[in-house]
Amino acid sequence: MSAKDLLIQLFGLPKGEIIFQDYSCALKALISKYGRIFIAENHICFYANLAGSKTNLVIKLDDIIKLDSKNKNDIDIFTKDGKSYCFNSFHNKDQVYNLMNALISGQPLSNQQTFQTPSDSMREDDSQIENAEVEIQFLQSEASMDQEMCKFTFSFNLDKFFEFFLADDALVYSIADHRQSEKDTDIQLTKWTPIEDNPGMFQREMKNVIKLSGVPFKDKSRMHKLFTYKKDPEKLIYTCTTHTLDVPYGNSFQAEEKWEVSQLEENKCLLKIFASVVFTKSTMMKGTIMNKTMSGLKDDYEKWINNVKIRLEAMAKSQKSQSSNINHEYEDSKKLDDNTLKKIMQTGQSQQQKQTISQTQLYQGRRSEILYLLLIFLLIIIMLIQIGILNKQSQKLENLEQLVLQLQQR
Repeated sequence: MSAKDLLIQLFGLPKGEIIFQDYSCALKALISKYGRIFIAENHICFYANLAGSKTNLVIKLDDIIKLDSKNKNDIDIFTKDGKSYCFNSFHNKDQVYNLMNALISGQPLSNQQTFQTPSDSMREDDSQIENAEVEIQFLQSEASMDQEMCKFTFSFNLDKFFEFFLADDALVYSIADHRQSEKDTDIQLTKWTPIEDNPGMFQREMKNVIKLSGVPFKDKSRMHKLFTYKKDPEKLIYTCTTHTLDVPYGNSFQAEEKWEVSQLEENKCLLKIFASVVFTKSTMMKGTIMNKTMSGLKDDYEKWINNVKIRLEAMAKSQKSQSSNINHEYEDSKKLDDNTLKKIMQTGQSQQQKQTISQTQLYQGRRSEILYLLLIFLLIIIMLIQIGILNKQSQKLENLEQLVLQLQQR
């Protein structure tokens, strides 16, 4: 079966449909889907295979009500049913737009000078060197991780590992931090979003531009990375599929990495990193590409772990400094409290002594008063006794006088 027959079967096109041209591009979405757009006699078709999730889109030319190209890199297609599709990441957007516009408006293709001129054909033939057309194909990465690159042990648990390095707002050293440390430019990193057909798994993508060395006529290249992760209490699986778009043969391979993070103890986890190079097209440069890619990954991980150590040490010093400051403040506060307590105790003792002296003086004064009162009371009693005695003596005298008088009368 010819390539044309395969495409007609893939998109369900009528037999005999003419497919004029195809281009590498991306269907714009929350997670852009990289693939190829096929411009046919009566249809515009798009196909992508993103991490095993296939996209097969067919748009009839008769259903298109508007074709727009306001932005520099975008082509927008609007259909009768109210839907819209945005395609970007073209190598030559104007060429694609002019071909689409000619077909939709019914213009004869022979009048369009932008289609398959000798210069265009030359560019197509040289696409492997200049990477004019980049095809991105995401394969299932789980089955291709065949080489263990390195492993590291961290003195914190699995949840902390995710919070420190992989979360949207990573606390220690994120993937964006690493790319910035490598002087990358135009870094665009999306947030983690759940994958609908794979419960518990999340994905995000990153686009950036890296510097190149040792590549003829190229000093930089666009990069596209697709990340996924799935986490349970004991293990975290994190994958990264990378396309380097502007290097020779960049459309024929992709680099795949997988991190396995396992919980060892309550406050310890182990990171194992696996990597491989997966080829989507046959090429004579396979050995060279594999060696350079794996060497580049190894160097990148050495830089990554060194930067991670620096960040973790800085964080530990900061926490230690904060703890030391708190201790100093506590000691100073304790000294102040001790001095204050001594003053309070001294003041209390002084007041207590004064109070004791005052109470003693008061007691002595009261004692004198009581003794004085007792003395007066005794004097009064003695006087009363003497008065009583005198009264008795006077009574006896009276009785004696009466007796004498009675005797005299007799």
